[in-house]
Amino acid sequence: MAADITTFAKQMVGAGVKPSLFEVNGSIGGAALENNGQAVPFLIKAASLPGTAIGTIEVPFRGRKIKLPGDRTFADWSITIINDSKFSIRNAFETWINNIQGMQSNTSLPAFAASFTPFLNPLFQDWTVNQLNRQGTPIKAYKLIGCFPVDISAIDLSYDSTDQIEEFQVTLAYSYFATDSTTIDVTDGVKLTPLT
Repeated sequence: MAADITTFAKQMVGAGVKPSLFEVNGSIGGAALENNGQAVPFLIKAASLPGTAIGTIEVPFRGRKIKLPGDRTFADWSITIINDSKFSIRNAFETWINNIQGMQSNTSLPAFAASFTPFLNPLFQDWTVNQLNRQGTPIKAYKLIGCFPVDISAIDLSYDSTDQIEEFQVTLAYSYFATDSTTIDVTDGVKLTPLT
């Protein structure tokens, strides 16, 4: 079949997916957040759909090497947050990271350290990023399991910064992600059916 613009256009089902149509939801572990976290999906300006990689094991044989699949890894995940005038989300993330390891005590908050079990402890939270279609309906979802913050970026201040609103980045480590297979139930939050 000859390639032409009409044939190409027919492949753009739903007029494509726009990177600006997304939503991020998650709880900030061990920290009080004003408005019960309602601001989180609105003030997260940028995120990403997570990636994954499989390492390679090289096995030598008589001067040659064969490659075999190794271990699967998940890179840290970053979000960019618009800073509100109450510093609500930044304060909550600072509390979360301080509960993991106190600045002065160098220990975890006692209430959390007593049952420091991954995924069952409030210090570990699940976050979800949804890709939306042009009608605002989730069409792809990723649930990041066992998140905790590893970096809260600085906020630069300057007399030269005009016509801008402060923003900052938070980097979260997580153990793995689950993604939906065919259906997403948005009536009671995003429910995922992990792929096997």
